[in-house]
Amino acid sequence: MKYNVLNDNNAATIVDDADIEQSIQSGQPLPRAIVQAMGKTHNEKYLEYLYPVLYYEQRYIRLDAAQSIFNLNGMKGLEALKEKDNSIDSSDFEKEPSEKAVLTAIIIRIEKGPSGIVQYFLSEEGRDIVKYSILFYYSQGYDYKEEDIRLISTIIREFLNKDTKRIKKVSKSDWNEFVYFALESLWIASEETEVMRQMSEEASVEVVEVIHEILAYKVSNDIKELIALTTIGMQKLYGLELLRSLKGKVGGDAKRAYKKALQFWEVTEEQL
Repeated sequence: MKYNVLNDNNAATIVDDADIEQSIQSGQPLPRAIVQAMGKTHNEKYLEYLYPVLYYEQRYIRLDAAQSIFNLNGMKGLEALKEKDNSIDSSDFEKEPSEKAVLTAIIIRIEKGPSGIVQYFLSEEGRDIVKYSILFYYSQGYDYKEEDIRLISTIIREFLNKDTKRIKKVSKSDWNEFVYFALESLWIASEETEVMRQMSEEASVEVVEVIHEILAYKVSNDIKELIALTTIGMQKLYGLELLRSLKGKVGGDAKRAYKKALQFWEVTEEQL
């Protein structure tokens, strides 16, 4: 298998299973690309090699390791994640990105499931930095389920509610960033899995409704591009409904993504 990952220079690259095995056999510290690729294999045998990476010098590769552990089997890796979390001083919550906040969010998700994450996010208790880190682990290589899609929809809708006290405190740039990453999670789910083609009508309607709410705001073309690309991995009925919402409202890369989606569904703009 080949895996699209990032290297230590944050550039896109491709590695395969042979690269992973060769890196292990070398006995050298694992490079970022290998750490990310391990999480995409869904092969639990790589867990033991990822645990030490949680203590590497570079923060970005430690976070990649945490995500890969979660992707492979969060429950099996729970104790290792807890040990790392306990080793980090609470002052780390004041940093951005906060490694401790990400680990805390992952641990809550593993122990309490999607419903526990939603409860934590909606409550007045807990740290906002943890709540804003919830979407971190919904990235490439994760095996999305319907419950994950519904969790993301719920969190987006709450974030769109600007009457909420804590949301009022969020800057416009941070708000846009959160919405972007939430939509990116949906796009990854639609591109890498079949979940959005197979999930229930109720879940599909929730996704469409929340994206309509997003489009009611003055959002960037980057966000519209993600929406257009996501429609390709949805059930046709709901994908076309969202494309109708984008009709006449896209430009640049978003327009190219919109046309790509129309071509995929074999419809013209006039037929929408």
